[in-house]
Amino acid sequence: MTGFGQPVAGDPQLGADDIRHLFDQVSTHLRDAGSVGHHLMIAGGAALALMWQDRTTRDVDVLEHRFRAPAGPGERRTTAVDFISMRFPAELARAARQVADTEGLRRNWLNGAAAIFTPACELHPQVLHQSDPLTVEAPAPSVLLAMKLYAARATDLQDAARLMGDTNLAYPDELYALVTDAYGANAVTDTTIDFAHHALQLAQRSTPTRRQQPPHRGLSTGR
Repeated sequence: MTGFGQPVAGDPQLGADDIRHLFDQVSTHLRDAGSVGHHLMIAGGAALALMWQDRTTRDVDVLEHRFRAPAGPGERRTTAVDFISMRFPAELARAARQVADTEGLRRNWLNGAAAIFTPACELHPQVLHQSDPLTVEAPAPSVLLAMKLYAARATDLQDAARLMGDTNLAYPDELYALVTDAYGANAVTDTTIDFAHHALQLAQRSTPTRRQQPPHRGLSTGR
């Protein structure tokens, strides 16, 4: 979980099956309201829970919502996105509130607070859940890793190490390049370097057969 939605200690832990159930319930409410064409780009713990199956989270962080209304009579459907916003449209917000009330969750269990941290790079999205009214995607593991490196919080260390294993990235310069591509050259700071170094050490201890990490060389981005 990225924590941008500020979950509290009493919130229930949500696993992959729980999150799929919640999205199924949201889809039902959207379908009942006749609202289709919703796309969510999620990140943080919810994305990792759906990817890994053994991860849990307390909320669902949404980087981006896209809504494409169905084409009317005689209208040609295009690939253009009609609505992009950190603010959910009324039908989706209502569906999320209904699910929260039914499942005993906070009203903002589905929230867009993380949207301001959306990377500027290509997200290479992967579909994690899909229904007629709702498609849920997440950025590629390398992009999720860039987000963890950029946040550089102690609570992100385990996730970052595991994502390094998923992406087979073991060189510091590769990691700095991810952050630079996602957030710009100035995003790689001493904090980033220290966090990446510790995450690499943890990844090596967890997966000793990974390719050998070279000595820590510090920044290579011209700082």
